[in-house]
Amino acid sequence: MAESDDTATTLGKGRTSSLNLDYLTVAELTEVIRRAEALRQEKQEGAKAALLAKWQAEAAENNLSLDTILAGQQPAQRQGRKVRRGNGDKVAAKFRDPETGKTWSGRGREPIWIKGKNREEFKIQ
Repeated sequence: MAESDDTATTLGKGRTSSLNLDYLTVAELTEVIRRAEALRQEKQEGAKAALLAKWQAEAAENNLSLDTILAGQQPAQRQGRKVRRGNGDKVAAKFRDPETGKTWSGRGREPIWIKGKNREEFKIQ
C-alpha cells in the first residue's frame, strides 16, 4: 500500500480529521475543548477500569490479591536528613540592653545593640 501525500492530521487508529478549527469562534473553541476534555476523561476512566479488571483476573489466577501486590510496590521511605522542629517554647533571655531594656536569648542573629561588644556587660544575672 503506497502512502499518500495527504496533509490531513492522522488521529487515533487511521482516522483523519476534517475539522477545521481556524474558522471557529472563541466560544465554539471553548465548547470543543470542554467536550473533548470530557470525552478524554471518560475514555481514561474506561481504560483504567479495564486494566484494573485485567490485573485482578491475572492476580486471581496466581492466588494473589491485587492489593497485596500493589502494597509491595510502595516507594521506599526517604532516608534523608530528619528535620528537627522545636516545640515553639520561648528560650529565656540571657542578655539585656540597659538603655532600652530589650533582651536577647543568645540564639539567632545578634541584635545591633550587642554587636561587636563584650557580651558579659549585657549578661542577665
